[in-house]
Parts: sequence; C-alpha cells; structure tokens
Amino acid sequence: MSILWGEINKVEKISLVNFLKSDLYIIFGASYIKGWLAKFLIKKRAINIHMGISPFYRGSACNFWAVFDGNPHLVGATIHYLGKGIDSGEILFHALPSKKYNNYFDLTMGSVLSAQKGLILKIQNKSINKIRPIPQKLNSLIRYSKIKDFNKNIIKKYFNKKMKYTSPSYKKSFFINPYFDK
Repeated sequence: MSILWGEINKVEKISLVNFLKSDLYIIFGASYIKGWLAKFLIKKRAINIHMGISPFYRGSACNFWAVFDGNPHLVGATIHYLGKGIDSGEILFHALPSKKYNNYFDLTMGSVLSAQKGLILKIQNKSINKIRPIPQKLNSLIRYSKIKDFNKNIIKKYFNKKMKYTSPSYKKSFFINPYFDK
C-alpha cells in the first residue's frame, strides 16, 4: 500500500485490516504518526528506524544536521521503539557505518545500510527480542529539526562552508548497543 507523505494519519482502520494482524511492525521514513494508529503501534512495540543519533539529533534530515554542525561522529541511525513524541522512544541500538567513506553523502547513506543490515540481523537471529531498551536522555538534544528547516538557504550555507571531509571516529562507549556494518 502506497501512502503519500503526511497522509498516514488519514488512513482508515478498515483499509489496514491485514496490516493490523502483523507480528512485527517497522517504521522507516514515515511522517509523524498520530491518533489511533500511533496508539496501536506503540502498544505493539513497533520499531522505528530513525536516520540520526537520538537523543542528540531528532526530527528530519538529522545526519545532514550532524555534518552541518560539525559532528560527523554523530552520523548514524537509531533503532528504537515508537514513542508518543518524534524520535523519542526507548532505544534498542545505534547503527553506525564502519566502512571508510570519502565524503559525507556516502557516510550518511552508509548509515542507512548499517541500520537495515543491523535490524535484519537482529530480527533473524532473534536477538532483537532480548535487547533491554534504554530510555532516551532527552536533555542531551543538540538539534530538533523540522522539514522546513532544510531549505535552499541552508543548503547554500552548507556548500559555502567548504568543509573538508574527515572520517568520523566513533567511541563505542558513547552509543547504545552499537552495531557497526561490516
């Protein structure tokens, strides 16, 4: 079923009958889910793939903002349970790219791959059900971004910065149950 961006909360329960019988729910790239569907998914312990390292970066385009802010060591993904707030649920693990990349775009795309591989592995070997979720320390927030924040002016500023690429150094103790793509 294809749902347009921002339309998820307009979907009627009747059109999701088969979906509501699933054993596992994974959210990736969805707009903010509210109402009956959010309540249902939270109760079912739906897993969200957030492209950013929560609790530091929450909202939209988080890996872009980590690079923009000079924090490439905070480029990655957070796999967490869906919560009532945006990217605020209990964290299962962080997924980080371990491959050395030559630019920030490839680094952020490597984070997507790491998130997908890590989650698939943990579902297949059933370790996802054994992870003790960790509540987010929401006072650690560096940036909460919205779609409207990512605009032509910001992109222009980004390219005017002429940042030199530096491969991030990840401190494993800094992340929750870190998964590094191999």
